[in-house]
Amino acid sequence: MKQPPGILLVTLFCALSLPLNAVETKLTEEKTYCLRWADRFLSIKDGANYRENKISAAKFPMYVELCLEHYVELRNMYKKNNLNK
Repeated sequence: MKQPPGILLVTLFCALSLPLNAVETKLTEEKTYCLRWADRFLSIKDGANYRENKISAAKFPMYVELCLEHYVELRNMYKKNNLNK
């Protein structure tokens, strides 16, 4: 029995999109962590009202990117520091 090509394409698309969804969730977790980390870091470094200062607020995306580049190292460092307390 020959199946229409549309069903095959939909099945193939669904099968391939599931792993991509898992990767996107992980990236979202990392991005959320880094957004929070950058906010905490700048609050400590430049004060609680850093968002009102244009120069400090402009640094925010830079720190998010820095966190994303070194995500694994940051998480390991904080885990190690918490275990030593």
